[in-house]
Amino acid sequence: MTASREVDQHGLKIAFFYEGLKPGGVEHMIANLSHELLARGHSLTLILAGSPTDQDYRVAPNVDIHWLRHPTSSARGTIGPLAKLLRAGKYDIVLSAMPQFNNAAVLGRILSRTKARNVLTERTNPQADYVRLKGWKQKAWHKAAAIAYPLASEIVAVSSDLADSLARFAGLNRSRITVIYNPAYRSQTYSDAEIATLAHPWTRDGKGPVIVGAGRLVEQKDFATLIHALAQVEQQPPVRAVILGDGPLRTDLEALVVSLGMGDRVALPGFVPDINPSIIASGFFVLSSGWEGFGNVLIEALGSGASIVTTDCPDGPREIVADGRFGTLVPVGDATAMAAAISEMIRSPAPRDRQIERARAFSIPIACDQYEAVFRRALGVRV
Repeated sequence: MTASREVDQHGLKIAFFYEGLKPGGVEHMIANLSHELLARGHSLTLILAGSPTDQDYRVAPNVDIHWLRHPTSSARGTIGPLAKLLRAGKYDIVLSAMPQFNNAAVLGRILSRTKARNVLTERTNPQADYVRLKGWKQKAWHKAAAIAYPLASEIVAVSSDLADSLARFAGLNRSRITVIYNPAYRSQTYSDAEIATLAHPWTRDGKGPVIVGAGRLVEQKDFATLIHALAQVEQQPPVRAVILGDGPLRTDLEALVVSLGMGDRVALPGFVPDINPSIIASGFFVLSSGWEGFGNVLIEALGSGASIVTTDCPDGPREIVADGRFGTLVPVGDATAMAAAISEMIRSPAPRDRQIERARAFSIPIACDQYEAVFRRALGVRV
């Protein structure tokens, strides 16, 4: 049981430890939360294992950033420097994300010999990640969650299914895990001129329906199934797809597009800083992932008023679309089922206003309220 502490709950010193700020779910979360935390009177310091890139998310002004610049962004390699910074900063909360960085955050906090409390967040299925790791050192460090996580004051998962998965993976009592959905919704408006400038040309050329997919071009996102599904969608004019993002599978996906004769129906334009204009202009979004921890991009699609087809993958999408009320769920890797769902989505789009209203349930203020409650519990603050 955490001892009670005299802490001003409206002015906490929070350190966030992770790899960096390049595009990704964790980085998006902390960038969104940073503005709200500062507005509520807290201070926030980012202690980041890697180095800055030109694609980094922007955090709020007045957020201090310490780049540890480890050549491989290794969590294990930054435990010593992390402990030193925690000792100097005298933080109330050490917030971290993902097993490798959560484990390091616990060890760094212990070595710092400070009164900081660890709040660990889990954002993707740890077992799914574990089976894909190579080398015994990586696997052993990942499995160390079973030792490190029980030493934390609080543990957060971004979906209920993920909380269940984490409890099994790390041998935790499920009651120790709090579910806080990602603060992925931010109300944004775009002028017609901005849409014309920022949206992909296909989404506004008037030549037929276009679906949008977005994410890193990696195995997890399974864009190959989306491309195979599109090849099975037969209607006139032909349905096209714009897949926004970049990654190591680009060459493989480009080859698949060519082999299926889909060069005029699939665009892979690369990384785009803001995907929302393309989703707004299109009105249709498909998530093809094999697994997730949550699925921030689905919230962005809902907030853009788009109709949605998503795989029923672990963990998060089913919760986001409320068991199919706000998007059609299809089995993972089933291109035929996805093709049928895409065809039906285009024939019968979801009401735009209803989708946007659903997105508001994942707003930044709601998530910040919940994180503040977790911080208070970690510190033993009675309210």
